Amino acid sequence: MGFIFTLALERQLIATELRIFLAVGFLGSYTTFSTYALDTLIMIKTKPLFITLFYWLGSSILGAIAVTLGSLLGRQWPD
Repeated sequence: MGFIFTLALERQLIATELRIFLAVGFLGSYTTFSTYALDTLIMIKTKPLFITLFYWLGSSILGAIAVTLGSLLGRQWPD
């Protein structure tokens, strides 16, 4: 997502219509926060606390790393 947003907003290499499709439609369906929250809630009720915390923190940390790397790649993308 960081890659797409960097190309779309900072570099403006993606048309407005495609930007909206990618950000809201396509990528939004895969990155829904409510699904992450529901998964965490179910794990709190059904899994050991360590596994739930590992999932919760790991998803947040790896997600932030992925967005950062995508953004860095978007800045390096040739015009």
